[in-house]
Amino acid sequence: MAPQAPPPLDIGDIAPRFTLPRQDGGEPFDSRADTVAGKPMVLAIASDATTAPASQLLASSADIDASGAQAIAMTRHGGAPAALIDQGGQASTFFAGGKMPGTVVIGRNGHVLAIYRDEPETQVDRALKLVQALAADTQPKPAERQAPVLIVPDVLTPVDCKRLITIYNMDGNVFVEPGHGVQKQRSDYKMRIPEYGRKDRIDHWVVNQKTQALINDRLQRRLFPEISKAFHYRVTRHESYRIGSYEGERGGELHGHRDNVQANVAHRRFACSINLNAEDFEGGELAFPEFGAQRFSPATGEAVVFSSSLLHEPLHVTKGRRLVLLAFLFGET
Repeated sequence: MAPQAPPPLDIGDIAPRFTLPRQDGGEPFDSRADTVAGKPMVLAIASDATTAPASQLLASSADIDASGAQAIAMTRHGGAPAALIDQGGQASTFFAGGKMPGTVVIGRNGHVLAIYRDEPETQVDRALKLVQALAADTQPKPAERQAPVLIVPDVLTPVDCKRLITIYNMDGNVFVEPGHGVQKQRSDYKMRIPEYGRKDRIDHWVVNQKTQALINDRLQRRLFPEISKAFHYRVTRHESYRIGSYEGERGGELHGHRDNVQANVAHRRFACSINLNAEDFEGGELAFPEFGAQRFSPATGEAVVFSSSLLHEPLHVTKGRRLVLLAFLFGET
């Protein structure tokens, strides 16, 4: 059976590692080398370096370098000493989505920030404006003490978030009694979560296979590799995904909790929280009292991952309704 082709590259994906020879015969370019990693990259792809967007990139390389990013021209037929040669065309076809020419902007963490496939003559100019904005927004500053959490943007797209919100609102409106354990339900359902007496939380448990497949795809491509890199842990399993809703008066006792203290949840290694509608509510931040007074407010589609042993508290939503994808992750150890 032939190996399955990787899915098309999309915004939020982690760009795959590639190593290609240079036209000038210098040391091959390795996209994960220590001298390369940690900088944004503008990757312009064309059949040769004399056509746009590769030609525009080579002409704008000084401006791209000045923004702290790297200018990389990937071609199949050379045409300039600074170009990388992709003779087989596999890398350029993948990055350009099968629609050459194209330009891809990759962020400091290796995630794709933008893909331009239309108007080849303007692609590099658009990419340059993006990396210049990144440079202006990431000036060096003293570090602040914070909880040991991992924040990964664009794990879910805006379309993904809207789809999950619709699922919460339209599906699974059968309520089951609160409690841990697998509920023998064949379709999505909801459960009130009265932790320490709070009244504002209702979780929607995802049973639908298509919804599970969507979430699995996004987390496996965009989040699990980052957990492996940051925490040296391989996630291979997860509990049933939930879409949580926080709305109205909280009630109950106002303090945090840990996610793995009971015997039936001791297997949990990490908790993951992804806001689905950050622009529609106020409050609802994540707090980690053991590590200070910081409040974490992830953007829509952005993941916050932390050890299940950390004391944490989802704070009261003061306006609107917070919808969030929740996942408990673990592996073989």
